[in-house]
Amino acid sequence: MSWMSFQQILEFLNFLYAIGMLLEFAAFITLRLKKPNLNRPFRVPFQTFGAAMLCLPPALLLILVMCLASLRTFFVSGAVVIVGFILYPILVQAKNKSWLLFEAEQLSSPSNGWHSIDSELVGHENKDTELPMSSPLPMVEEELSLMQSDSNPK
Repeated sequence: MSWMSFQQILEFLNFLYAIGMLLEFAAFITLRLKKPNLNRPFRVPFQTFGAAMLCLPPALLLILVMCLASLRTFFVSGAVVIVGFILYPILVQAKNKSWLLFEAEQLSSPSNGWHSIDSELVGHENKDTELPMSSPLPMVEEELSLMQSDSNPK
């Protein structure tokens, strides 16, 4: 006998997905309000109110999915979210103090059996084009620091 049935696991995953999507919608609207002139690769062609109205129907459906969840799903999902909020600052501290190694290059080294598809592409057809071989996190961190330092378009 298992602790959760297949239906409960699906319900649990849908609940967590709904939480994530609602947070994405909130981040979308918050960025529109706090950094309206930020350079974006794609911009929704409405003002902030119109963009918020686009998010409203899916947000209501996500809330409906969450309301239909069982009490067990609420408790399990709540526990997972709380554990995430607790672990995040701990992992940030571990990264800052170098207690743990956070490098994606370790996963793609040939010595441990993993290989990078980027190296295969660079070696064959795209000899003139170099693909990035490192983790995208430094680029994301650089973009975040640029966003924080300057939100005006150039």
